[in-house]
Amino acid sequence: MTHGVDAQLAARIHFLARVAYGAASRPRAGREIIVAFDGSPQSRAAVGWAARACGVRGGRLTVCHVWDGPRAEREAAVTTRERGLAGLILSEGVELAERLLPGRAVRSALLRGDPGTELVSLGRTAEMLVLGTRGRGGMAELLVGSVSAHVATHAACPVLAVRGTAEAAGGAETVVVGVDGSDCSLAALRFALEYARGHRLPVHAIHACQDGPGRQGEELERWVAEAVTALPRGTAGVTVTTSTVGGPPLPVLLPGSHRARLLVVGSRGLGPVRSRLLGSVSRELLRRAGCTVAVVKDRD
Repeated sequence: MTHGVDAQLAARIHFLARVAYGAASRPRAGREIIVAFDGSPQSRAAVGWAARACGVRGGRLTVCHVWDGPRAEREAAVTTRERGLAGLILSEGVELAERLLPGRAVRSALLRGDPGTELVSLGRTAEMLVLGTRGRGGMAELLVGSVSAHVATHAACPVLAVRGTAEAAGGAETVVVGVDGSDCSLAALRFALEYARGHRLPVHAIHACQDGPGRQGEELERWVAEAVTALPRGTAGVTVTTSTVGGPPLPVLLPGSHRARLLVVGSRGLGPVRSRLLGSVSRELLRRAGCTVAVVKDRD
């Protein structure tokens, strides 16, 4: 068994050289979508989401794998073997992406360290970061509370936390977006409209009003109209509906997530936790939503 693994590692020497080149030669800015891959079904679904987004938006796709093998005090041979196994996992993700984007170059990045920290660093100039809500192995149940939340909190770009497997990724045919008038939620609205336009999906914008709907429906209509006007190419072909619902944001948005392909929210809103980097509503939606969640910051 060990001999077989070692033979696989030797066969991947050229691939690992590709990985090193891909990470080192990446430009400092540009339209890049980065997807984290660890071999789990959820990360395979994440590659599918990222590949579709890349096909619609253009630009390039980078598949990355972050490993945290033996520490320096461990034998060097063991560290080399762990790195080689990490390279095997990454090669699987790259090959999957290449099948989904035939004829397109797919970049790769093999990194060692804390997954959340490394992904945030890698995504400094990215257009989007995509990752699964669960990973591989005994830490799977902790990923939503650690890696996804950390990346959504600290990443400079929108973060898509993909829920479900590749087979379920097609899902429902609606983009739901929560809007409360904050800068982050308006950035989320623009992201939702752009995503829906590229993927030919309708958008449903929801405003949760804890004091009751009142005149808030008019405000929501105005926010949507302003967001549509601000888009470079408009929203031709996109159907936009709105609803204003009395109640706290979390119970208002959660039911919609079970009927949507994508739920888009700002990283923080206008509530009492607005000073935090990631609001409590966004964090809970990452953990409990029934579909993929996009967390968007205001980059202005």
